[in-house]
Amino acid sequence: MGTMDLMLNEVQSRFGISGGSASALLSSFLSYATEQGSGLRGLFDRFKATGAGEAVSSWLSGATKPISAENVENALGTNTVNNLASRAGLSAGTAASALAFMVPTILQRMAPGGHISSQLPADLSSYVSGTASAGAARVRDAAYSVERPVASASRNYLWPIIGLLLLLLAALWLWNRAASHTATFNADQQVRLATEKAESALAALKPGFTAQDLTSALNLSVINFASNSADIPQDNYDLLNKAAAAIKAAPAQTVIEIAGHTDNSGDQASNLQLSQRRADAVRSYLVSQGVDPTMLTAKGYGDSRPVASNDTEEGKFRNRRIEFNVIH
Repeated sequence: MGTMDLMLNEVQSRFGISGGSASALLSSFLSYATEQGSGLRGLFDRFKATGAGEAVSSWLSGATKPISAENVENALGTNTVNNLASRAGLSAGTAASALAFMVPTILQRMAPGGHISSQLPADLSSYVSGTASAGAARVRDAAYSVERPVASASRNYLWPIIGLLLLLLAALWLWNRAASHTATFNADQQVRLATEKAESALAALKPGFTAQDLTSALNLSVINFASNSADIPQDNYDLLNKAAAAIKAAPAQTVIEIAGHTDNSGDQASNLQLSQRRADAVRSYLVSQGVDPTMLTAKGYGDSRPVASNDTEEGKFRNRRIEFNVIH
């Protein structure tokens, strides 16, 4: 599986969106990048102009320093983000957040060896006309191929042709349904990938980083609590140790909220209490690693702020989360 495919899988898991929407967002963004008069270099310059100069430099050096959704909106413009979101069937906020996650990897691929390409590399060009548009084209071609003979056919041939069309549409539906299940959700794999991303982002923080830089890196992580438990999984200890070291190096007066969230399993009151215990557990661990307690607050939100549908296990996994927010 290539870099872009791995990234799309992470986007689906992290933001609770379908594979088709993730692919459409990538395809639309790449099309936008190639249609700009200033070329790919102009795209890098626009992100630099938003104050993300350090992030852009890291992309050119082979790292993927994260950016925020605000950086994306400032670089592309609200109208462009809305247009990309509409093409992908997403809300503007979700599209901006997903693009903030995707852009570092995409632009890094646009600058192999630190040199910005004059055109899209081959591995990116293949996504400009992704499977979603190809599938739509197949459906249109199939419909047109049936419509032409229908127009000239006599009444005796009308029903067989309609039956053929229905069979074709049923076959396409079954094919799409099977394709949507080829990528089985794997929580352990998602935690591992998220941890690698977060640790890489924390390591890429340079002296003078901002509190927003810090929380952007921390929010790449996933702390996957067991059901109805507030015990931090041992797999997360190493990441939290690195997080504690970074928080201790944050600017003076920094205050970060540790926000706990749950899926909708159980009643709201229990979920609120569980999310508070989980947020408290993370705060306590960070304090035990030497973080000044005045730099951290903990608040549970229960299941009141889902980021994905609770109708699937993957969506519930996305909603059971810890978020880090800058308070000051």
